[in-house]
Amino acid sequence: MFAQPAAVQAQARFQQAWALHQGGQLAQALQLYEQVIQAQPKHFDALHLAGVISLQLGHADKAVDLITRALKIDRDSVSALNNRGAAYMELRQYDLALLNYNKAISLDPKAPKSYNNRGNTLGKLNRLDEALQDFDKAIELDPVYFAAYNNRATVLSDLLRYDEARASLNRAIELNPESVDAHWNLGMLLLRLGEFEQGWLESEWRLKRPQALGLKDTYAAPMWTGAEPLAGKTVLVCSEQGLGDTIQFCRYAPLLAGMGARVVFEVQPALMDLLQHLPSVELIAQGSEPPAHDFYCPLMSLPMLLKTDLSNMPPPPDVIRVEPAQLSHWQTLLGAKRKPRVGLVWSGNPSHVDDYKRSIPLQHIVQILGDDVEWISLHKDVRASDQAVLASHPAIRHFGTEQKVFTDAAAICELLDVVIAVDTSLAHLAATMGKPTWMLLARSADWRWLQDRQDNPWYPSLKLYRQDKPGDWAGVLQAVRADLDQLLTKAA
Repeated sequence: MFAQPAAVQAQARFQQAWALHQGGQLAQALQLYEQVIQAQPKHFDALHLAGVISLQLGHADKAVDLITRALKIDRDSVSALNNRGAAYMELRQYDLALLNYNKAISLDPKAPKSYNNRGNTLGKLNRLDEALQDFDKAIELDPVYFAAYNNRATVLSDLLRYDEARASLNRAIELNPESVDAHWNLGMLLLRLGEFEQGWLESEWRLKRPQALGLKDTYAAPMWTGAEPLAGKTVLVCSEQGLGDTIQFCRYAPLLAGMGARVVFEVQPALMDLLQHLPSVELIAQGSEPPAHDFYCPLMSLPMLLKTDLSNMPPPPDVIRVEPAQLSHWQTLLGAKRKPRVGLVWSGNPSHVDDYKRSIPLQHIVQILGDDVEWISLHKDVRASDQAVLASHPAIRHFGTEQKVFTDAAAICELLDVVIAVDTSLAHLAATMGKPTWMLLARSADWRWLQDRQDNPWYPSLKLYRQDKPGDWAGVLQAVRADLDQLLTKAA
């Protein structure tokens, strides 16, 4: 028998790959696409779809490479341009994503998906009015386009047009009642507005994606609903999301003990030392085997279950203790204090969805430096884009290699007069300790900082500085420097 021609074999393999792809068997499909590419290096569909799978599997660099090769074969593929734009978005190369979406729209100005994609990119670039126009165009072309309504609400929130944002989210939920994203976004909006009862309820939709929160899919006991008596019962309280969330909401765990429960509090390993003095609870590290328990409860469900609103927020717990030997170690490292000491935190977790809004390049921060203050970096790690700036500004004393555990940051905070920080776990740490903490916030900040306030009910020692317009840190930093000058004058 004669062997099949190579082209026929490759096409048969491509069809196999496509079927696997459609069935969600991504790794197997990618392997077959790559075999097709090896046999036929200019097979557009195999290159394009291998790039799509690479993006789905979290390999955005590889996706860009494969889709770029595909576009060299068909430079006018709107689908490939959109997918390469999505890969650039994952890489946070927003300008390159924008170029791809612009070209896709020029080739097919009637495709609503391209406008939705470009709107998301413009939002990341703080070109909010243009982003809103794109979402409106997408909806004009497709009046039942759920994603456009949902994304439009995000931009409207960033523009502080909250009533319109709520209406857009309500429409998104009408179109897709089971959308976790739309309900979650609505919850965050309502909490920001101080509408806690409904906001907490909507935020519970997050639990439909437990792994994204750091929670397990299933637990050995039922979830506590707030209705069951806790006297004599054991409750496993499970930390979720980021370190800052755990530091902020750990105040709720002892409240369950006050209701008669034995409370086992599962926290991120990095916080075990920091929270070891939390009263009336037993700490265990995430990933360890919990003891037998009658109920479990995600940490950030407790504010809802305990009916928290602006009138009854529990205060930060007096939980953080720095051991005398550790404090002495840091006193020695910092040396004699000759000027006021101010801590600096200018960036947070780079993988956070809002990092583009809440972190500040160190190059901007240095404008507030002066020799009237001893500036102390609280960072353990400094992102690559800031390392050269830090090296060129020796006025900022940095102790990254000396910090081994989170309590080292607490020890440094203990020796500071003020902490100036963006919205990160280190800000939560300083504010929980009662340290005067000046937080630098994007114009549309996280829900917990509410709106139109310089103070915050979660943390009495916190002062908030908000952008006047999206992406503009200059005014925020000027206000911080002016307040710092006033503080130094009073201290003199």
